[in-house]
Amino acid sequence: MAKRLNLADAFFLNAESRDAYMHVAMLHRYQIPADGGDNWVAEQVEKMRQFPVDQQPFNLRLSSGLIGKIAPAWEVDSNIDIDYHLRHAALPKPGGERELGVLVSRLHSQPLDKNRPLWECTIIEGLNDGTFALYFKIHHALMDGMSGSRTMSRCLSPNPDETNMPSFWAMPPLPRGAGRIPKAIAETAQALARPTVLNVLAQAFSAWFKMLRAAPGSGLIGPYRSPTCALNAIVSPQRRFATQSLPIDRMKRVGERAGGTLNDVVLATCATALRRYLLEINDLPAKPLLSSIPVSLRTREEAGEGNGISLALSSLATHIADPKQRFDSIKASMQANKNLLATLSKPAMTLYTNLLMAPFMIGQMTGLAARTHRPMYNTMVSNVPGPSEVLYLNGARLVSAYPVSLIFNGQALNITILSYDGQMHFGFTACRVALPHVQKLAVYLGDALDELERVYGVVA
Repeated sequence: MAKRLNLADAFFLNAESRDAYMHVAMLHRYQIPADGGDNWVAEQVEKMRQFPVDQQPFNLRLSSGLIGKIAPAWEVDSNIDIDYHLRHAALPKPGGERELGVLVSRLHSQPLDKNRPLWECTIIEGLNDGTFALYFKIHHALMDGMSGSRTMSRCLSPNPDETNMPSFWAMPPLPRGAGRIPKAIAETAQALARPTVLNVLAQAFSAWFKMLRAAPGSGLIGPYRSPTCALNAIVSPQRRFATQSLPIDRMKRVGERAGGTLNDVVLATCATALRRYLLEINDLPAKPLLSSIPVSLRTREEAGEGNGISLALSSLATHIADPKQRFDSIKASMQANKNLLATLSKPAMTLYTNLLMAPFMIGQMTGLAARTHRPMYNTMVSNVPGPSEVLYLNGARLVSAYPVSLIFNGQALNITILSYDGQMHFGFTACRVALPHVQKLAVYLGDALDELERVYGVVA
């Protein structure tokens, strides 16, 4: 039986164009075990091939029947060619960061085949530091960033001696609420907390109007009030990808001294890097850049397929030269967003998100976004929580995990961050034509954290 897509999932499917592909990805790097021989990676690939692709969403493809033509729907594919979805590649010499970045950029620039389940996994060897990489991409209509991170983590183990872990496409999905609260109690609590339809409508429309009518100085900035700059070009199909890793402890110490949160520090470092980059190319707007910040609607138990996100729109205060004043402005803007979202129940937040995003969705699906001079926001900064403990893939230690995200027409840069093992791993995904030197942003991000430590007197 075909399974209909919800509104958010259908948007990512229908918004896809020849220039803006709607897939997201993850780049893992693993340290080959000390006792692993020259053929260790190839042996692991062959081991992965043996697991059947029999779990959702990895065995789902777009319906080819009448219902799929009228309204997008998923159907189970019982004849999956694992050799197509699982690939084995090697870097040319010298096998450094540049060669890996070029390959990942190229892989991310290719669309997924809509006649097959919408995912691919590429194992990459030939790196010169004793590591290998795993690049996994999946259509955003099937999975968002948080559920993707959790899915990937489930096929890893904290035990380096565990060497029979199944591939992620063979892992059964977690049941909702498993092992937390007894089902009867949870259902009773949900029923008591469930707002009426009128309450949902009142909450959502009230928050929507507050955002649209946001007054200067309130901390809120309504959509389509952002300035235009190089970040808001019409995108090409080719991508650039850059990475940076920063210690969580350093960022937390800055947040404590500055009176803000870890996420405030993330936004402040991104804002400082963007300000420097745009100053260098003489394209810094007089008004502050506006960032879209995804807010997960999932609980810890809801790690399944599909999308479950709302949005906050925060000022990046890029027009402010003083780093302390910039930080305070970002903190105030995020607090105003938190206060607004705190008034919403989960159903109301879903409706509020749909109201807020409707013009953007229509613009992307119809192609009107390519002709709009005022973007809804300038860039997206998404902070995805990842595993805190060290994990292993059949004995190979996971060294780093970088998100590789999507971009839209009018938003040529995405910054997504994943925390893992004491590090914040930043992935910069950009249009190759609009932002050819995106690696500079990664370098400037490290400089931005150094600056915040200096101005707030944080001692390393």
